Amino acid sequence: MAYSSNPVKIPEVAGKISFMKKTDRTYVRYEFGRTYNPKKKSTVPQRAIIGMQIRNAPTLMLPNENFEKYFSGDGKELMTAKERKTAEEYAALSDEFWTLNGLFEQLYYEFQFLMHKSPHDVVGVYQIRLINRVLEPMKRMMEGEPYAAFLSIPAEPVEVCGETGVDRGNEKNIEGLDYSDVGLLLTQYRGAMRRFTSNVF
Repeated sequence: MAYSSNPVKIPEVAGKISFMKKTDRTYVRYEFGRTYNPKKKSTVPQRAIIGMQIRNAPTLMLPNENFEKYFSGDGKELMTAKERKTAEEYAALSDEFWTLNGLFEQLYYEFQFLMHKSPHDVVGVYQIRLINRVLEPMKRMMEGEPYAAFLSIPAEPVEVCGETGVDRGNEKNIEGLDYSDVGLLLTQYRGAMRRFTSNVF
């Protein structure tokens, strides 16, 4: 079931809203009716999951299509100023994170291939700059987390002179991170991103 990245306020319907915790998520359920069970001679509630509660914002949730089925609007007019700000910040963070995450995954799998194919070849300037355009905003996003201190931004390769300083014509000596180094660095980022996802989203 798909969930929107734009938070809404959890409906306040007396006796109709309940919560169901599953693994590390808490789902919001709405009782939309009851059916009679002749064997038990009692009514059985009919419930539908309408959203997923946001961590650190217990009055807000990410809605699914069931929410739209049973409720109209997004409830922003019922939100407090603090809730509205939290919802806006969450939506902006979510959009940026998942965009960067998609770009990162492409880079990750590409370098997993390259690190096995040419592990000791130096990664070029263009590739490092491309990687850093993704890693730098991701590192800033996670800077409040304790594990962010162990994340680093890869340096660009540099041209250096030989020990004697002799000009060897067109021959260049390049020092920098190889594909194995960058592959390991991306693996560290991937672990950090998974922790960030479980803590925030």
